Amino acid sequence: MKIIKLLIIIFSLGLIFVSCSDDPVEVYPGIIVRVDTVFVKGVNRTYPTFTGSNTSDDRFYAFSGGASTDLSSMSGEDFTYETWIKVDSDALIGSLDSISGKTAGGANIMERGRNFELYLVEDSDADFAIKYNRLDDDNLALGSMNSSDSNINLSFDEWAHIAISRSSSDNTAKFYINGVLIDSSTDDLWIQPVNDTWLDFNYMYRGGNINFFKGSFDNIRVSYIDRYPTAFIPNQYEKFAVDSNTLLQMDLDENLTPFEPATDFDKVEIKGVYSYYIQVINTVYWTSEDSTVPTK
Repeated sequence: MKIIKLLIIIFSLGLIFVSCSDDPVEVYPGIIVRVDTVFVKGVNRTYPTFTGSNTSDDRFYAFSGGASTDLSSMSGEDFTYETWIKVDSDALIGSLDSISGKTAGGANIMERGRNFELYLVEDSDADFAIKYNRLDDDNLALGSMNSSDSNINLSFDEWAHIAISRSSSDNTAKFYINGVLIDSSTDDLWIQPVNDTWLDFNYMYRGGNINFFKGSFDNIRVSYIDRYPTAFIPNQYEKFAVDSNTLLQMDLDENLTPFEPATDFDKVEIKGVYSYYIQVINTVYWTSEDSTVPTK
C-alpha cells in the first residue's frame, strides 16, 4: 500500500511539471500548490517603493551620456515607454487644467525634459488620472492626452500599466492604461525630438527637482519600436522578453546591489543595449509580495 501511495504522489508531481513546463515567457519564481481542484502557480515579486522624499539624493533616473546606446539613440518617430505603477494615497495629485507638469504639481511617473512628461492629475470620478504632455523647448505642453475623461478609473494602492508609443508606419502616437487606448493622434507634434535629456522616473526637473512620486514602480521598459499598435492585455506576472528593439529594461525584481566602488547609492539590473548607469534613491525600500496565478 505504501508503494502504491508513493507511485500516486510521483505521478501527480509529474502532471504538475508537465502542465507548467511549456510557458513561452519567463515568469517570476515560485512554487506550485493546489487550491481546491485548481492548480495555481505561486509567485513572489519584489519591487521598489518610494517614500516621496524630495532631496537631490532621492532621485531615480537614467543618465544619458551621448553614446549610440543611450537615450539619444531613440529616433523620435518610433518608440514605446512603459511601466507599472502603484500610487500611494498620499501622492501628489496635480491640477488637470494646468498647461504643464511643473505648474500642475502632480507626482511625476516618467519624463524627459523638452520632450514629454507623464504625471498624476485629479479625476472627478476616480482617485487620480494620468496626463501625457508632449513638451516644447520651454517645457510647456504642445499637445496633451489624459485619462480623466476615459472609462479607466484609477485607484490608490492598485497596480496600473502605463504605456506611450508611436509608429512611423501609421504616424500614430498612442497613450494606453492597462492596455486600453486612452487617446491617439496622427499630428506630427507627437514626434519626439532626438536629444540626450535624462529619463526621470520619480521626480521632474524644471530648474530644480520637483513633484516627487510616492508609491511603487515595476517592470520599466524603453523600446525602439511601437510595441502596441493595438489594444492589449498587460501581464505583470510575466517578464518582458529582451530583444534587439530593447533599449532599456528594468525588471526591478531583485534587491539592490552595491556600486563598485561603494557609494551612498545603489543600482538595479539593467537589460537591453543601454550602457549608462541607473541611479536609485537611497531612501527606497523593497517590498515583497506573494501572489497566486492560475496555470495554463
